[in-house]
Amino acid sequence: MTKVYTNFWHSRRDNVIKQHGSYKTEDEALEGIKAWWEIHKEKFEDMQTRRTNSGALEITYLPDDNYYYRIEAKEIEGALPSAKPKKRSKGEIDKLRSTHQLNEEAFLFEELPEPYQDRLIICMNDGKALLNFTYDQHGRPIKRFA
Repeated sequence: MTKVYTNFWHSRRDNVIKQHGSYKTEDEALEGIKAWWEIHKEKFEDMQTRRTNSGALEITYLPDDNYYYRIEAKEIEGALPSAKPKKRSKGEIDKLRSTHQLNEEAFLFEELPEPYQDRLIICMNDGKALLNFTYDQHGRPIKRFA
């Protein structure tokens, strides 16, 4: 069993929960949230953290308290997946672009500039998951492959 810290984004308004990534430490999980904000060009200087009775760390930010992040510790079987993606060849990239009819505004992970790749690795912490999305020119996920 391995202890990991998993990020969840919560919407109180829509009752939606999305898992973002799992990490070795709580500090890495918090850095993943901050990297996500950076990619989305969001700044939350008024971020507040609080520890819940269950031990989870909740991160709230203004101006809208309908949304928050939660970092929960849990035990998993085995180890965390590798954060480093196994990059695809030019031929594989061309085939995926053709198969999914991607336009010039959609990018595969390998086509993004390295600074965006680096931030996405911090955000998701799962190399295989990174390859399952298309991204915009700023490294923001657009769509997940089926």
